[in-house]
Amino acid sequence: MITRRKLLAALAPAPPQLNYILVLADDMGYGDVGPHTPHLNRLAADGVRLKDHYSCSPVCSPARAGLMTGLVPDRVGITGVLREQHDAHHGLALGAKTMADHFRARGVKTALLGKWHLGMSAPYHPNRRGFDYFWGFLNGMHDYRTNLSAGGGGKGTRQTHENETPVEIKGYFPELLTRKAVEFVEQHRNQPYFLYLAHPLPHAPLQAPPGFASQEPRDVYGAMLSALDETIGAVRSALERTGQWDRTVMVFLSDNGWVKKVSLDQAPLGSNGPFRGGKYELFEGGIRSPCIVRWPGLSRPGTIAKTPTWFADWVPTFTGVKTRDGRDIREVIAGRKGDEKRLLAWRFEDALVKTPLTFAARQGKWKRLNDDVYDLAADPGEQHPIRSRRLEKELNAWKAQLAEPA
Repeated sequence: MITRRKLLAALAPAPPQLNYILVLADDMGYGDVGPHTPHLNRLAADGVRLKDHYSCSPVCSPARAGLMTGLVPDRVGITGVLREQHDAHHGLALGAKTMADHFRARGVKTALLGKWHLGMSAPYHPNRRGFDYFWGFLNGMHDYRTNLSAGGGGKGTRQTHENETPVEIKGYFPELLTRKAVEFVEQHRNQPYFLYLAHPLPHAPLQAPPGFASQEPRDVYGAMLSALDETIGAVRSALERTGQWDRTVMVFLSDNGWVKKVSLDQAPLGSNGPFRGGKYELFEGGIRSPCIVRWPGLSRPGTIAKTPTWFADWVPTFTGVKTRDGRDIREVIAGRKGDEKRLLAWRFEDALVKTPLTFAARQGKWKRLNDDVYDLAADPGEQHPIRSRRLEKELNAWKAQLAEPA
């Protein structure tokens, strides 16, 4: 039982001795936490699951922009996924401070391992956006065997870097990433750090680890989920082995749901749980994220929180820095009910995959998606739209202020 005194103490400014590890999966569906993820299941048993946690977008780049800045992605120049045409001159708004900037201002070591996808030219590079150390790739989609870009910037070219230096790497990328993460944790055991572990799995291409025999797409997808899960297990083991586990906050998220449109042959592979839609859509299947939090002294083992929260909340929750669109959600993590009247809202369109301009808002159990309203308590799968003006005024007000300075 967490007493009021303990809760208030826990909600005080986060002590600098804590480490923070933020793991972000890529395109992993809400329902993909299960048989292939024993380490994630164990993490959930040791912490809290935020069952109504949302991404800021149903696609990669805007989701990451919201996560890194605590702001709706439209405010920081990322309104859609960054593709080939954005290679040279587009990225996260240069005036926007990132979570890493805030940590570094406190003297905390910062590192990004894995995927960036918020700008490929020099001004947008992770080392210039608050990260002391970067190892990974700048673009959106990676060939895990050749380690060349498979799309989302510089297709067919090498986009792997260590800090600002291009590097050639050999081997199955997820396994190399796991080794890098374990190495970082072991080498920095004596100083506080923020590690953003931006894992590229289970995003396409479908490539299982070396030695995996089956070529069946469903088996390969399962093997990729297992490889992602192995990273979680290896990092946890390193933390326990070096005495850091009880002073390390670990959060697991996925940037958006598994794709259910565009690649129809791959649609059945991933699971968005009971939710409709997926990547590229503002239905729950596109934006509801699996969220597991283990926070020493704050979260309680095996608990579930149902207050709606989202990616923009992690900047104020981790760093104490207030943002326009984020809130400190430590009280939710601790098991207290959060603000049920809070409005979360989204804007999205994608001409390439034919997603029309769409707006959505959630408040309490109600969700508005363009002109349809859903009672998510009774209809989580969004199968029975209600014709109503509920949340119309609130969503219109949100649209009107999108262009205002952050």
